[in-house]
Amino acid sequence: MTNRLQSSLDEVKNATGVSFQWMPTIDAQELLGDAGVLAIVHGGETYQLTRTKQNKLLLTKCQALVTTGLAQQNQ
Repeated sequence: MTNRLQSSLDEVKNATGVSFQWMPTIDAQELLGDAGVLAIVHGGETYQLTRTKQNKLLLTKCQALVTTGLAQQNQ
């Protein structure tokens, strides 16, 4: 049990220790535009990234209907 716990802690430490200079970065305004909302498809599921009134980012899982609209827009 202790080994598994230590292994999990090491994974978290490694994930948080990633240098931001090596990570691709994009400004949220470029993604969200003036509308303040973006659909993201990941693993066959659709998510909505929204900028809130408090200028926070909120990621929520959406219905599959959005995926169909995205596929039509990308053609």
